[in-house]
Amino acid sequence: MRPSTIRYFLKEGFSGLRKNLLMTVASIIAVAACISIMSFSYCVVSNLQYMMDQMEDSIGISVFLEGDVTSEQIESMKNQISQIEHVTNVTYVSPADSLDKLKDEWGADEDIFIGLDDENNPLSHSFQIELDQIESQEAVLTSLHNIEGINEDNVEYGQSVSELLVKISNVFQIAGIIIMLILGVISVMIIVNTIRISVVNRRVEINIMKYVGATDWFIRWPFIIEGIIIGLIGAIIPSLLGLPLYAKTVSLFYNYVPFVANFIRFRLTGDVFSFVLPAALLFGILLGVVGSVTSIRKHLQV
Repeated sequence: MRPSTIRYFLKEGFSGLRKNLLMTVASIIAVAACISIMSFSYCVVSNLQYMMDQMEDSIGISVFLEGDVTSEQIESMKNQISQIEHVTNVTYVSPADSLDKLKDEWGADEDIFIGLDDENNPLSHSFQIELDQIESQEAVLTSLHNIEGINEDNVEYGQSVSELLVKISNVFQIAGIIIMLILGVISVMIIVNTIRISVVNRRVEINIMKYVGATDWFIRWPFIIEGIIIGLIGAIIPSLLGLPLYAKTVSLFYNYVPFVANFIRFRLTGDVFSFVLPAALLFGILLGVVGSVTSIRKHLQV
């Protein structure tokens, strides 16, 4: 394709957008809204998954043993737990170790710990169990209940937290896809109407071009460029606004809810938008091309 031809296509494309400025702005807003929803859904879902990945390293199962147990019983239970599928590590915690941990957390000088050493220690023997993934907790719990010496009432785990995150993630995925599809259809329809106005305004010119031998693609390209420009602008605006907004939101969250940072971290802005930016641009271009091709098709039948 010659440079002069490319310049002609670009000139005609920008000219069509200027002549129908109101519809052009409406198209850009529709595309921007669609891509904003897509970007927001991805940010939420990817962060929920990121949190779940972090929780897989921190949330496990705690098993507390009743009464006195011998070292042989402890070793036997540890071996049985280690053999359970999805269990990656088992750590035995003695009552003395548990008391030391409490002292570290609360302060060793607290009056509450006076007289609780040695035989007066009320804490239990326990096992801390690490899993390969949060979703495996239910299966591991079932296997634990079959081990002699482990009481179902003395098992603590974070299943409710993981289930909540999974449900929230699923809701955002489904809602995001549905809303994005609806807005995508609306965006294409508005782009079609925008470019159709350009086509109608130039229908005499298109007919003449057809009669003198211009190819369909030669006629199509200016309108396709119109759609691509609309899609690109509609993608760039929410992306440029979303990047600092995401970074600011995460910063505010850490500042106003500081204790959360001790348990979970949000994905870095660069990691999130290294996917969002190219995906938004490609999606915007796709919407523009689909709208352009759809609007010009029947007008090429001369």
